[in-house]
Amino acid sequence: MRAWLLLAASALAGCAATQSVTADATDYDSFRRTRTATSSEARLSASFEYLERFPEGRWQPEVKAWFDRAEPIYWERMQTSVGGLRAYLATLPRGPHGKLAAERVLELGAGARMAKERDRELLDDALSVEQRLSDADQMRKTVVREVGEWTARLANIPSFGRPTSELPHETIHHYRVVEPVARCADERCRKTLALPYAIPDGKRLSARKALFDVELGLYRGNVVRARLAGPELWSRLYECSDRAPVRADDAQARTEAIARAVQIVESALGPSFAVPACQREAVSPWVLERECRGVRIRMQAAPTPETDDEITVEAVPQP
Repeated sequence: MRAWLLLAASALAGCAATQSVTADATDYDSFRRTRTATSSEARLSASFEYLERFPEGRWQPEVKAWFDRAEPIYWERMQTSVGGLRAYLATLPRGPHGKLAAERVLELGAGARMAKERDRELLDDALSVEQRLSDADQMRKTVVREVGEWTARLANIPSFGRPTSELPHETIHHYRVVEPVARCADERCRKTLALPYAIPDGKRLSARKALFDVELGLYRGNVVRARLAGPELWSRLYECSDRAPVRADDAQARTEAIARAVQIVESALGPSFAVPACQREAVSPWVLERECRGVRIRMQAAPTPETDDEITVEAVPQP
């Protein structure tokens, strides 16, 4: 009996020794990873894992002393950017600054999204302004072009004294087909155009509208007279060509507008009406007069605010 008791005691002592050796080996393996790590991030991660698993481990004081020095330095470097904060979380997801890092990522991410939104809004605003400026430029060009083209069409009517059906096909198309179409009544056909445009006025775009009629006077169904007329049309034409506003009470600006409109109309009439034989001295209220090939063209600046600026084209009685 005595011998058996000694044998049992010896076996129990051997089991306890084996458990101690096993625990020490696991502790050592975990500690060893802190010393063989090939980067500071890997050593931080291994050290934190060791301290979590072995709070009473044999090498706990050594590992903790190093971790307590290294982690704050690493945090200080990583906290300055979203990328750095994400790197910290990848290395120490449960580290001393893990919760703060996650919060900062959310904050900075939201801030970055807001900054992107602001940048996008600024870009959209810039593009919108650029688009508005581009659209305004195109609208002004449209006004100048429409007035010039209609002046040329009326000046080159070859069929005074004949029905409207004998007008050039291109003129008929723009007069009767292109909106707004002309309407005829009481020996007169009229096409009314209202062309919007905008000009820079201080720091903003000021909206304007150029209104003018293209009229054909008829006698027994035959074209005997053509007219292009609109309120302050020469001022509107000047605004579209020179991008400068003309106030109704500014006599100097109005004079400059008329002079500029004369240049535009002369250009629209073309070289055939510029030859000396066609030129006539313009007498007020006419500011331009041409006569040749059996056609008289007169350009008038409205003498009163109640009347229109106009161009008239009519056949000249032949001797």
